[in-house]
Amino acid sequence: MVAPTSVCLQLGNTADAASNGAKILTASTSQEVEASRQGMVPSSIDQLSVVVSASDLATLYNPMELANWVPLFRENASVSIKVMGDNADLTPIHTSFLLAGLSGASEQKTPVGRILTATRKATTVAAAAPLKPKNAVTISLDDGDEDMIDEDALLSDDLLAPPPAMGTEAATDDCAGREPCADCSCGRADADKDTSAEPQQAKTSSCGKCNLGDAFRCASCPYLGKPAFKPGEEHLVLNLTDDL
Repeated sequence: MVAPTSVCLQLGNTADAASNGAKILTASTSQEVEASRQGMVPSSIDQLSVVVSASDLATLYNPMELANWVPLFRENASVSIKVMGDNADLTPIHTSFLLAGLSGASEQKTPVGRILTATRKATTVAAAAPLKPKNAVTISLDDGDEDMIDEDALLSDDLLAPPPAMGTEAATDDCAGREPCADCSCGRADADKDTSAEPQQAKTSSCGKCNLGDAFRCASCPYLGKPAFKPGEEHLVLNLTDDL
């Protein structure tokens, strides 16, 4: 079957005698309007004429329906909407042209009504512009060795000098002649204590009340500040030291 190049769609009870050999389709409901384009070949229509009365324009003419016919149009196909009668709101027709992407809309007044015409825009594919190669920028990372700094030359001989030699005393003594550590664990502190410590002689009391505590001691008492003790424990009290 040869697809028609001209189609006349008559909506409602309207009829157009001047169809000029176009294929006539009739529709009385919106469902029939959608069914009228079923089975048509894409890009087969050169001209579409829609005839509708002014009284049926608001109910039968759907502004979004014309966009569904666009795939059936050939390039530069024309669309004409003939409205039979006067005092009709033509806003739905102008809206349909806009939604369908039609251009060159025009309006013509006739003795029986008005005819609005528009044309499908010819689709032109713009040729892709070739990409021009940009000038390549080459960066050289090899600038020569004349500006390079020898890292080893930054180290002086003093920094690389060996540590001073340890004496004979330091070889046998972990403390190297210094005072023993506070938490000495090598026995140095005990050895120094044994060689330097002398037995402390317990002092005798002239009043006989030194063992009772500071409340009974005089200002020059050698036990002043010491805790009370039993007679005969004077030597233990003298060896008490403050941990702090």
